[in-house]
Amino acid sequence: MNKEATLSHPQHDHDYGKQIDVIRNDLEQLQGDIAKLRDEVAEDASERMKKFADQATETLKEKGEVLRERSDQWREASEQRREAIASEVQQHPFASVLAATGAGLALGALAMWAQNGAKS
Repeated sequence: MNKEATLSHPQHDHDYGKQIDVIRNDLEQLQGDIAKLRDEVAEDASERMKKFADQATETLKEKGEVLRERSDQWREASEQRREAIASEVQQHPFASVLAATGAGLALGALAMWAQNGAKS
C-alpha cells in the first residue's frame, strides 16, 4: 500500500464517538452562551426601561409643577382683574350701566343683523 495515501487518507483513525462528543460539548456551551446573552439583554432592557420610566416620571412632575404655578398666576391675575372691574363699577356706577347697556344693544343689533342676513 502507498505510504503517502495512508498518511493523507487514514481509513481507520476515525473516532466518530469522540468527534460527536466534542460537537455535543460545543453545542451545550453555545446554548449556555446564548442563554447568558439572552439574560444579559433582558436585564439591560429592563434597566433601560426603568431609567426611561424614572425620567418620564420626573419630567411629568416638573411639568405638573410648572402648570400649577401658571394656574395660580392666572387665578391671581383674574382675581385682580375682577376686583379692578368691581372697583370701577363701584366708583362709576352710572357710566358702568350705560356701558353695559350699550354693549347689550350692540350685541342685540349684531344678532338681529346676522339673523336677518341668514334669511335672505
